[in-house]
Parts: sequence; structure tokens; C-alpha cells
Amino acid sequence: MEWSQIIEAYQLQPEEIEQVTERVFKIKANSQHYALKKSRLDPDDLGRWQAIQQYIQQKQILGFIPIYYAKNNQPFVHDQDQIYYLMPWVEQDYTDQPIDEYASVIHAIGRLHAATMDYHQIAPLKQNKVGMEQQFQQELSTYRDQMLKYVRYFEAKRFMSPYELQICMYYRDIEQTFNQLERWQEIYLDVMEETNEMKYTLCHGNIRPSHYVITQANTYFLNWEDALMTSPTYDLANYYQYLFQFHDCDMGKVTDSFSIYCRYIDLSDYEKSLLVLQLLSPINWFHEVFTSVQSSRNKNNVNCSIKIEQEYRKLLFGLQLQDFIYKTLKSEQFEETY
Repeated sequence: MEWSQIIEAYQLQPEEIEQVTERVFKIKANSQHYALKKSRLDPDDLGRWQAIQQYIQQKQILGFIPIYYAKNNQPFVHDQDQIYYLMPWVEQDYTDQPIDEYASVIHAIGRLHAATMDYHQIAPLKQNKVGMEQQFQQELSTYRDQMLKYVRYFEAKRFMSPYELQICMYYRDIEQTFNQLERWQEIYLDVMEETNEMKYTLCHGNIRPSHYVITQANTYFLNWEDALMTSPTYDLANYYQYLFQFHDCDMGKVTDSFSIYCRYIDLSDYEKSLLVLQLLSPINWFHEVFTSVQSSRNKNNVNCSIKIEQEYRKLLFGLQLQDFIYKTLKSEQFEETY
């Protein structure tokens, strides 16, 4: 299918077509501007994606840009192995007045979660508490053994590569992450006993600057392809970890944003501990370390160092945020032990 056929499916006569990103095209037609998205959706994802679109419209959620229907009465156009969808083009506002992007985005996340919040019972999790405790202990033991193994292997070399030196330098902080992770696993299991239900909301699933537009009237989320119904901590963890990979992440604004979010959603101690477990998970760190040490003649040491540095920052900033979150726990036993 050619471009003309894809656009014709929406009964538009384009005047201009501008490729903005690899997957986003700005189309001018009938004196209006549209955004055509070449999605990453698989055919198997369409049912879930359409259900999410319908749910958002029924809830009349602020910050949602509607999807146009094609002339076949479907909210997408299927072209061979590619799926396209069309929406109005929303322009970012640029004014002399400074915008606190951290606050704007977290307000939008809070409104989204508050508008779609429900609860579900955690009885099945509580019944499996012993199994979870054993799994936590086994995972931590494996993490510590793997980290020590890597460090000893690198230090036995006469010369270390830049990324190997990085890994050794970060050993102390990674070990501190394991210690805090162990503490939060204990907190998670303790507060689980006192918890009967947890919150369940619509999560965008991939919040980052390319997936939202801030205007004076609202903050609009784009690209709902990864949206799902789950714990609200899923969005928070993903958003914060995206911010954490950058060296200039403003932790003061991050902690302020967490306080703002809690005005919309009163997270329980159980949910806060779940959030911290997600923030301190070293799975991605180990993935990058493992990928880096694989022998390859075409290995790019610079790229390896960059990716390792990003994963390290996520854990390092996660350690700072968990310290703040601990102070917000409501149970008296945690106030006494801080």
C-alpha cells in the first residue's frame, strides 16, 4: 500500500507531508494538521489496544488525544506488516513563562491514575508469601555471587577495558543496592500481612518526553501502545527510571513530584515497597554487564560504557529516592527504626 492509499483511507487530501521522526508524520490537509503514527503494534496487540482506546474515551480522561477512524470504521490502517493510526496534531506551547516539566507530567500521571483507579484483592499473593520469601533470598544470593564473580574476573586481568574498570568501580554502590533491596523485600513481606487489597489503574506504560505534549491547557499523553491495567507503581517506576539515566536528573524535583503524586493517589506502604523493589531491581544492570563481557571483535567499548553508566545511574538515583520514600512510610514500626 502506498502513502496515498494510507492517507486516502482517512478520506484526506494531503497538502503537505513532513516526516518528524522515524515513525511520526505531520500531515496538513483541509487546512488542519494531523499526526500519522507508524506503530509498533503487532496484529495480536490490536484487541488490547482498541479496548484501551475505548476505555479511555468512556472514562473521558483528560490528556487523551482521540484516534480518528478510517473509512472502514476501524481506528487503524493495516498495511502488510505495518499498522498506522491517525490523530490530531497537538503543538507544544512555547512561552516566556518557564514550565516545570517534572510537575506537569506527574500531575498528568496522577490525574490519569485517579480517574481509572480500582482495587483488587491480594489474597493469592499472601498465600504464596513463603515462596516469595525464598525467591527473594535466592535472587539476592545469585546477584551477589554474579557481581563478585565479574569483579574478580576483571581484577585478575593485567589491563582492564574502560567498561570493566567501571564495573569494578561501581561494585560498592551495587552492593549497597543489594543491601537496600534486601531491606525492602523484608518491608514488602511484612506490610503484605496487613494489606488486603492494592490499587489497580490504567498505566500508560511508556512515559517519556517523546510521548507527551505540554500545553497551557493540559498535558497530553501520546502513544498508548504499551498501556495496560496494573499497579500505578508501574508507571512511576518506568518514568523515574527514564529520568534517572541522565546525569543531570534533578532529584529535588523528583522527590517533589512523588509528593505531588501522593496527593492524587494515597499509596499504601505495601505499594511504596513495591515501587522501591521495581526501582532497585538490578536485572537491567546485569543484562548490560553480561552483554558487555561477551567476546566479540566488533564490540564498541564506548557504547558498552554508556549503557553501563546509564544503568548504574538508574540504581544510584533509585537509592536516593528510596531513602525519601522510606521517610513517608506510615507504619509506626518504620518510624522507630529509621
